Amino acid sequence: MTFVLHPALRCPVDAVPLVMDELSLVCEHGHRFDVARQGYVNLLGPKDKRSKDPGDSKEMVSARAAFLNADFYQPLADACLDITLGYCSTVAEGRITLLDAGCGDGYYLHHVQKNLPNDLRNRTSLVGFDISKWAVQQCARRCDGTWFVGSNRNIPMADASANLLFDVFGFPDYASFRRILAPNGRLVRVTPGDRHLIQLREIIYPNIKPRSERAPYQETFNVVSEKHITYEMSLGTEELKSLLLMTPHMFRSTPERRQQALSKDQLTLTVDVIFEELETATIE
Repeated sequence: MTFVLHPALRCPVDAVPLVMDELSLVCEHGHRFDVARQGYVNLLGPKDKRSKDPGDSKEMVSARAAFLNADFYQPLADACLDITLGYCSTVAEGRITLLDAGCGDGYYLHHVQKNLPNDLRNRTSLVGFDISKWAVQQCARRCDGTWFVGSNRNIPMADASANLLFDVFGFPDYASFRRILAPNGRLVRVTPGDRHLIQLREIIYPNIKPRSERAPYQETFNVVSEKHITYEMSLGTEELKSLLLMTPHMFRSTPERRQQALSKDQLTLTVDVIFEELETATIE
């Protein structure tokens, strides 16, 4: 796969621009980062790497790809596309950088890319990163763009360089998000609602705790729109296995309760997801 260098990419060590040097990215101070044959680069700083293999494992990424490729979450991908089209319609000219923080296997970005009109596709740059190298490898195989291993805490991109930033079921770092968003940029947060996968959670947990009240974004961001998506999906045993493995539920439940869920030939689950569009707030 061919690696595409986005001009906003920065060295994770000293935050200066990166340039291509044969099969590596280098900065003016000599820091070098090799481009993997799959078409991505690892820009995860040592202080952000808390294990030898951070983020989702290869098995977890494979399970997520299997589940998402069956399009159980296509309505969520459609919502990402609608938001992208709506935002792009407000940008009359110039390039648009669409960034997915915690891109996973690239399912949502790929759906957006393949459904953009040609004129928008030609002036939209896709950038995605994840702390899991296995996820970024899958993303680089799936669609064209700039892919790197990185962390939300220290995003190796220039200030004010992202126009539309997606955080889908991720772990946000609002200071980093605010830094890299362009003045007219938007942050799109996608989070589970109160009844998301409730039927599965009722099986694998002895007690269901209500989700905490959604904290206000205070002075960092203003919510400009909110959309609530809810529907039902029916999963067989193999789909349930993939879903469990791609979520934290796999590690928060007991083997006995997981087996109870997987003993069902089919289970109907509620998808309950909230999309919020946010803009950076002016802090006086």
